[in-house]
Amino acid sequence: MRQAKKFKYRGEKSEILDSIIHEGYEIKSLKHGNTGHILYKFPSKIHAWEMCWTMDLQTAKSGVTKYLAKHKNANSEESNSPVESNLDKIRQ
Repeated sequence: MRQAKKFKYRGEKSEILDSIIHEGYEIKSLKHGNTGHILYKFPSKIHAWEMCWTMDLQTAKSGVTKYLAKHKNANSEESNSPVESNLDKIRQ
């Protein structure tokens, strides 16, 4: 019976790079150990705002912009709730 050949992992460790600040949001970046690609972590609208990795910095920046716009609109809608505005009128 043949013995299984042992393979030694020859890849390198991934290197964490400096984060990029875009519109006050931190985009994390790293250099992939095996491929050498630079990857950027950002919230993706397509994946229900889950964090995703991309090799394109512009895609990461546009994802952050959409994410911040979505949450800005959500916060303004919460503050303009009809129930809250009615309670404010009653209190005055």
